[in-house]
Amino acid sequence: MRRNPRQRYRGLALGAMFVALGLVAAACGSTGTKATPTTAAGGASTTAGNNADTKIVVGQKDFGGAQLLSQLYGQALAAKGFKVSYTNNGPTEQTYPALKSGTIDLYGEYQGTLLTYLKGTPSGDPAAVNSALQTKVAADNVKASSPSTALDVNGFYVTKATAARYNLTTMADLKAVASKLVFGGPPECEQRPLCLGTTEQQLYGFHFKQVKKLDPGGPITHDALKKGDIDVGLLFTGSSVIDSDFVLLTDDQGLQPADDAIAVWNTKVDSPNLEAVITAVNAKLTTAAYNEMALRIFNDKQDPSAVAKAFLAANGLA
Repeated sequence: MRRNPRQRYRGLALGAMFVALGLVAAACGSTGTKATPTTAAGGASTTAGNNADTKIVVGQKDFGGAQLLSQLYGQALAAKGFKVSYTNNGPTEQTYPALKSGTIDLYGEYQGTLLTYLKGTPSGDPAAVNSALQTKVAADNVKASSPSTALDVNGFYVTKATAARYNLTTMADLKAVASKLVFGGPPECEQRPLCLGTTEQQLYGFHFKQVKKLDPGGPITHDALKKGDIDVGLLFTGSSVIDSDFVLLTDDQGLQPADDAIAVWNTKVDSPNLEAVITAVNAKLTTAAYNEMALRIFNDKQDPSAVAKAFLAANGLA
């Protein structure tokens, strides 16, 4: 639900599309000897000795792009001596409550998606979205990082043939012909404000001929659109495979917010060391880098943990 491709209620995690990749649970223990302090981004001094006493359970949402984020943050923390383990959760509706309750300690999210879930009003301004989100999560004893520049939003896609047939260039153009078209996307799309829920209805008022519950921006939706089983598909601008025959309809009414990738964590595990690690990862996490990694997961079927490991090593973060 990534702007401008402005797209995804990235929370859009759809149970169907698990990029069933064996996620490696990285765990790092103390060696029993005091490590030499190193300075991380932001100037915070970190040591394996200090961090080894902190256990971090990293949650993972149910699609490859979000799993990648959790692996990036988790593995970077493990490299600094934190004892990290992983668990699979689901969409934002399941993962954030687990964080709030302390069942998990940290996970990768998208700030516009999370702010929408928390009943906030996101916009296309990353700084404003992050500021509003900080206020919301503080009430739940949760902290959110500053946004990376990696953007991934919900995108409404049609094929070039459909765009030409109905003269479609913007999402507003869909309204007059939606009743003739079949839509496909995440299973929870009709309940999500940034997909087909109440906010979308207020802005665009789509009423499709049929809505098929497929997967969260994954191969099922991609293939259905390619084959003509659906006419409009919800894909993620930064982490879905986008066929050269697909056309992204412009979000002319500004439905999709600044959905930059972030980390969120429970305050019980908060520390300057943890924040320094997250800041260092976000400093390297651009849309281009995120997109390249996401496509390796979707196109090449690489494990998110392996993709994250390679990125961190290449950027001196592991």
